[in-house]
Amino acid sequence: MLRRVPVCPKCDVPLIREMKGSLEADVCPTCGGMLLSPKAWKIARDDWDSALALENAYTDMNPMPVLALEMLCPNCQTPMQQFYPPDAPNLPFDLCPQCGSLWLDDGELGKLVEVIRSRRQRPTTVPIEGEEEQQVLATDFVYCANCGRENFPDAEKCWACGEPLVPEQPLLPQPIQTFAEIASMMVGGAGAVLFGLFVTKPQGDKIAALGLALMVVGLLSLAALRRLWRRGRGTIFPTYSGH
Repeated sequence: MLRRVPVCPKCDVPLIREMKGSLEADVCPTCGGMLLSPKAWKIARDDWDSALALENAYTDMNPMPVLALEMLCPNCQTPMQQFYPPDAPNLPFDLCPQCGSLWLDDGELGKLVEVIRSRRQRPTTVPIEGEEEQQVLATDFVYCANCGRENFPDAEKCWACGEPLVPEQPLLPQPIQTFAEIASMMVGGAGAVLFGLFVTKPQGDKIAALGLALMVVGLLSLAALRRLWRRGRGTIFPTYSGH
């Protein structure tokens, strides 16, 4: 019986069966995403050399990030759900509840290896009142100045482009940066209100044009400020990670 070739849920191209060392997966030649079986998932968490070799075999060739409104499992077409593995609780993956397959975007397998390696080699213990000490992992990321990708704090080189990581120094103190971001959003919001109120009214074209100009100024200012000070996850307008 012929094997049905799974298709990438983002690019809609046939996946390629690839094997590196002991790890086998179906990989998209266009976006670099990969589909791991439950068995391959277990291997990837222990055989780091094979996992990194598979990660580096393909890369995202799309000029812009490809987004999917609904992630369907390439094997059984079941809607996939977000899954947070216990040994890497900060990294969400797509899990098929039907067949157990996991979809990883380009770079996510490398991040998984770095997280597991960091947790196993250099665990940090934090005492919690009333409970035993638990191992926790720092969630701060270092951003590559060359390509902008997220890297873990103990990484020396960027996993995506290979450039040495140098911590970026913000050009503005954080309180000033925060105030400037809020002001930019208020300017853009005021422009949106003016534009919405006067764009359809007679003789309101000048005020509508002013509102449109304020929106553009606010958005451009916010974008420039976000580039000057990179924030981690969970803040206003989280920094794009490249996936």
